Amino acid sequence: MNKNDLQYWDLIAGKLHNELDSKENALFENGIEEPSNQNHFAKSQKNQEGLKEVKQLQKSDKNASWNTIAKKVRMKTIETYSKNFLKYAAILVVAFIAGTYFHSLNKSGNQEVQYAEMEVMYGQTGHLFLFDGTEVWLNSGTKFKYPNQFNQGERNVFLEGEAFFKVAPNKHLPFKVKTGKLEIEVLGTSFNVSAYPDESSQSVVLVEGKVQLNTPEGMKIGEMVPGQIAVKSESDAIIQVKNIDPYSYTNWKDGKITFNGDKLGDIAKKMERWYNIEIRFEMESFRNYKFSGTILRNKPIDQTIKAMELLAPIRFNYEIKAEEKSIITIRKKK
Repeated sequence: MNKNDLQYWDLIAGKLHNELDSKENALFENGIEEPSNQNHFAKSQKNQEGLKEVKQLQKSDKNASWNTIAKKVRMKTIETYSKNFLKYAAILVVAFIAGTYFHSLNKSGNQEVQYAEMEVMYGQTGHLFLFDGTEVWLNSGTKFKYPNQFNQGERNVFLEGEAFFKVAPNKHLPFKVKTGKLEIEVLGTSFNVSAYPDESSQSVVLVEGKVQLNTPEGMKIGEMVPGQIAVKSESDAIIQVKNIDPYSYTNWKDGKITFNGDKLGDIAKKMERWYNIEIRFEMESFRNYKFSGTILRNKPIDQTIKAMELLAPIRFNYEIKAEEKSIITIRKKK
């Protein structure tokens, strides 16, 4: 699939979710004249209609409902869509479909436990609704999964990466996010979790409501109030909690990344995920340089690095690669 195909997939996703502005809608209407685009759009509409049927979950028979969903997301059962079916499945629940995938359902142990897993590739973000009405935004480089028992006596989900949750209230059934180092337990609230496996710390930012922090085994550690961040690092057994501005930690879902005195090395990791690039440092000491500002995701990477050069004593050497990740080398400004 070439670049133009991926761009039109974005327009199809926006059309199905009623998210196109006037300019984007004009591009969609112009592109739909192509027979191949008509075919893609027709198949996507069929899949969306299928999702509407899936959403009518029968409370009396959740296993049957899960089997219906499994048939719709398991690539093997729908030969017509073959190798591209994962993209068709993703468009049903994700506004940004390029680079977002559903994985096959897994079994665990003697008891059959099935999981639906989403993976958001670098350079992309995802957005979906769970069966209980919970809304989830997934950041670049994130893996997210939930079991077939979800909303049946438990609401447990598993996260590697970063996600923002707007949890549907249910005072009888706590919602739990498991990251491997922490368990975040809520009844209904809005919060952000950052738990990338390649980073030395994990964090929870509470926007509204209340969350309880547990050990991975489920033992209570403490509670948070809105406007706080809790950070658990590998080198420290104690969870650090402090007051912050939540929006600067959660505005990535709105297409922004905000830095407040963050180290350039940490910023580079986020930019690598957002833009699907590789960042190198001419001198390791540059990683400790602290930077404040806001990056807009919808701006081209070359515009972003030019703006950053104006605010720091560094320069960016941008090397575009055709068949692999482009490389940015951070050097000392002459």
